[in-house]
Amino acid sequence: MFEPSVKRGLWSGRSRGRLVTAVALAALVVSACTTGPGGSQTLGSVKREYYGNHAQTQANLIAVGQAQPVVEFTVQNSPPSVFWNYPIPDAQAGAFESFIGLPPGFSLAKVRILDSDPAPRYWLSLNIYRVTGITTGLRAEWNTYVDDGTGVPRFMIIRARAAEGSIDPIGPLAKPEPFTHSLDPGDVITTALNKTVIQDGTPVVTPDNQFSSTISLPDPADRDFVAPTLEWTGANDFIYWMNGVNDRILYNSNVHNASMISVDPADVTIANDSEFAPYLEPNPQHVLVYLNKLEFAIGPWWNVTEPDGRVEEGERLSLLSFKNSLYGGQANQNALLVQTGNAQPAVRTAIEGTPPGAYWHWKVPGGNLAAFETALNLPAYLSLAPIRLENDDASAEHWLTLNVYPVEGSETGLRAEWSTYVDDGSSIKMITVETRADHRAPDAVSLFTDPYPISHTEGATLDTTVGSGATAFTSSFSVPPAGPGTSIVASTEWVGSNDISLWPNGIADRTYYDTSFFRKLDVDPATVTVSDGSQWAAFVGPTPDRVWVNEGSFDTVVNPWL
Repeated sequence: MFEPSVKRGLWSGRSRGRLVTAVALAALVVSACTTGPGGSQTLGSVKREYYGNHAQTQANLIAVGQAQPVVEFTVQNSPPSVFWNYPIPDAQAGAFESFIGLPPGFSLAKVRILDSDPAPRYWLSLNIYRVTGITTGLRAEWNTYVDDGTGVPRFMIIRARAAEGSIDPIGPLAKPEPFTHSLDPGDVITTALNKTVIQDGTPVVTPDNQFSSTISLPDPADRDFVAPTLEWTGANDFIYWMNGVNDRILYNSNVHNASMISVDPADVTIANDSEFAPYLEPNPQHVLVYLNKLEFAIGPWWNVTEPDGRVEEGERLSLLSFKNSLYGGQANQNALLVQTGNAQPAVRTAIEGTPPGAYWHWKVPGGNLAAFETALNLPAYLSLAPIRLENDDASAEHWLTLNVYPVEGSETGLRAEWSTYVDDGSSIKMITVETRADHRAPDAVSLFTDPYPISHTEGATLDTTVGSGATAFTSSFSVPPAGPGTSIVASTEWVGSNDISLWPNGIADRTYYDTSFFRKLDVDPATVTVSDGSQWAAFVGPTPDRVWVNEGSFDTVVNPWL
């Protein structure tokens, strides 16, 4: 029997990490406070030292299998990433499953790929792309969608091919299998994969076609932009290999709200001579082309470090030793680059679900906007922006948000953040206008916050206090159970505003997350008792207009002070 999937933080051995982090933070507080808040030079030196020390601590833990590595992975937009999505007829699903030999405990799963799909189907997807980061070069992956025992569809890579070779948990050293995938003049995408045979342990390309395609991109004015379903995006959260090993995937709105077009398959020249063709419909239902880069943060071979029963134990232990050595060494090299300012730190953080994080949202009335903007003292290039919190909101509104949540990562404790939403000329971004923590925490404005009184506990009710005395914010309400009447999905626009979030001085953080971040419980504001003595109460009504609770815990990876 497989253990049910339980969301865990992006590392193990948390108590050891807390001690090391606390010691490093105490030393840095002394040095930072002697210089005081300053310009980019001071922020840069604190960033290099504080996050570099954290990266080194994580590298040491990764090397002994007590932490999960995280690596950044970018799918480039030239040539574009393409998905050819072939339906598997229901009558062929059993034969296809037997042919590919799914590992025990897995079964094919139906999924809707586009919002326009009328119903879920079984699929085989061929994805070809060029990548930089954890690996480089062209990759081709034949994927299907599986139920891993949790009832949630997941990607499963059933055949991978790397033109320049790569490291994966099947090989683990995959030798090069060259092929072509190029964007030619005139916006034509030409793809050609010939079959390979193994000779003396090396793949050798043959003259026989495996898959070829020619896509003439429509003129910009005629392009059919389409939206992926959250279900299909969420299938990325864990991507499985055929031995049951999974990769943990975090991303941003470049993926879930992508610049993606659908090209009519009738306008595409395709020859599919793969071993999978007999089990598929003759033509793909979609040919999807990503016009933007896709950014990921990946926890490779996740369940090798955190066993879940899906990987045979002997193979898991063999891979664990290789993983610890490979990614421990890579993390150590990256820590040195962070310490010298030659790489961005990637900070792994768990937003804990006990107690759950909560959001209080207030509409800012039109008559208060000018005074609110003056009080914010925004950088000149920013302006307040309305936003939809949920996709089906009738209109966008100006909002003030308070988020209180427990965090573990480079810091451990409670955080309270007041934020609003701004337009920087390129997109809507969240800007944190006041941040508090019950511990000393890194802060891009003051370098480090002073500990602040915050309480956030759950018993019969979720009770929150930020501050003390007349200026405190307090709240109490009962958290509703998840269900059709309370479970909601935050809008892609609101979630995307967190991709590059801002501090009041314009410093930016970049965040990666998964679909758990979308899922909230909707609380009836009429059931919420609030007393708001904060400095922001003057600009909004006495009670929040919308209250959310995180439906569970979720993981993030942040590039702080980007």
